[in-house]
Amino acid sequence: MKIPNCRRLVGSTTLPLALAMTAAAGDLAGRVSGPSGPLAGASVTAQGANGVATTVYSAADGGFRIRDIASQKCSVRVRYPGLEDGTLDATSGRIDVALKPAADPLAMTPSSTWLSLLPDGEMKRRFIVNCAACHEIARSRIYKDGAIRDDAKWSEAIALMKSIDAYKLVSPSLDAKIYAPWLAEHLSPKAISALKLQPAPDVATVGRGVITEYAVPTATELPHDVAVGPDHRVWITAFWTGFMWALDPATGKIESFNVAEDKSTPAQVRALQFDRSGKLWIVLGGTKSVIRLDPATREIRAYPVGIYAHDIVLDSKGDVWLNDYFSNPEAIAKLDVATGKVTHLLLPSAHLSAAEGQPLPYGLQIDAQDRLWSTQLVGNTLVRFDTRTSQAKLYQMPVSFSGPRRHAVARDGTVWIPEFNTGYIAHFDPRTEKFERFRVGESALGAYDLAIDPRDGGIWITGALASALIRFDPKTQAFERYPLPTEPAYMRHIAIDPNNGDVWSAYSSLPTAVPKVVRVSRGR
Repeated sequence: MKIPNCRRLVGSTTLPLALAMTAAAGDLAGRVSGPSGPLAGASVTAQGANGVATTVYSAADGGFRIRDIASQKCSVRVRYPGLEDGTLDATSGRIDVALKPAADPLAMTPSSTWLSLLPDGEMKRRFIVNCAACHEIARSRIYKDGAIRDDAKWSEAIALMKSIDAYKLVSPSLDAKIYAPWLAEHLSPKAISALKLQPAPDVATVGRGVITEYAVPTATELPHDVAVGPDHRVWITAFWTGFMWALDPATGKIESFNVAEDKSTPAQVRALQFDRSGKLWIVLGGTKSVIRLDPATREIRAYPVGIYAHDIVLDSKGDVWLNDYFSNPEAIAKLDVATGKVTHLLLPSAHLSAAEGQPLPYGLQIDAQDRLWSTQLVGNTLVRFDTRTSQAKLYQMPVSFSGPRRHAVARDGTVWIPEFNTGYIAHFDPRTEKFERFRVGESALGAYDLAIDPRDGGIWITGALASALIRFDPKTQAFERYPLPTEPAYMRHIAIDPNNGDVWSAYSSLPTAVPKVVRVSRGR
């Protein structure tokens, strides 16, 4: 990919630069080393003035190559765990860079590493689902006013979070009197001083990967869900401003579509789904409606549905199904597209007590038999609902408070579910009604969404708290881990391009951190 109109990226260190123009014409190549010699798995990023940045990993000998760099000067950043970031300006050619020990080795350490200090168990799982459901918990949140939070400051943080929780997403069971001293004990200066950094990636498995990041039109936005459209553009929901963005991967250009139904109410644009005719269906949580957008004509039609929906699917007849995010007991809704009629239906409930909080229906998928599969984030359940017969059944997840989020249905009808709080994904077979679990990372990985490559069945998982994308092969049970060059890289949704297998997501931390759209290409 070409990197046009390159500019300098501000960084902490200017690197020694040896230009020996031996790279192929248009390529940027070189070698990365550290205090002990060549560095394998360093991320090398070249960024253009239009906000498009391309990242590769250095090989076992420290070598790297970013192909087809345009002749303008590019800003280059080199990053490796525990070492100081290096930045420089370069054009196509060769650069050799030497990284120095970092003054603050933990500055760019992802949340999953910090949270490894908390003892595994239900208390940790409850904390993560309540306090990391929307954003990372890394250095900027563990430190307050330049110092590690103590009991009192953790109490303040929990109180603040509850005070701004308009939708009551945080469970009443998150008691500051219990959790603040627990956090202060395990995230103490002594514990943090012994924290082990996440190692660099295994370049034997991911070394050919290429990561491309795209700036979004509004730096304070929350890009929420993504989809690859029939026009091969990538469509992104802009949660706050009521826009849909359509990104052309070839140029990095973004076209905006205003889909806000009520300009006086935050649209909270969430999930999206293309129908067979190429129309785009979009959930607007803030106005409790669904929008149908015709990308070709920009024509918009709004359908009030009476619920704050979290996810959306279309059945074989083209009718729209939604889950009610704040329903208690759990519920879904059907929109008959031909008539506009909306029907609300109850699901089997987890029957949470008031102290446990809301069940929070989350992911929604549909299989080839028109059966809905719904996860409940706090309810810790999987529900099957047959849209043809209205028969339904509830299944408890294998581990308590595992935080099932956005799942996927495989071609064989089985269901794959990411457990946000455990480092595992679960596999459910509807024929045997049994679960099987597979570990894909550390317990605080933050497996938020899961998508299946339609070409080979490979499973991609967002490590929202690890700032990484993970690929799991269900046949061999091998996995590949792609650390992302931005921290935090909190991802809520994955879309896979069925034509080439490229994986798309967006950095969606709330409060806003560094929103970007990201593509991972395996290069195989």
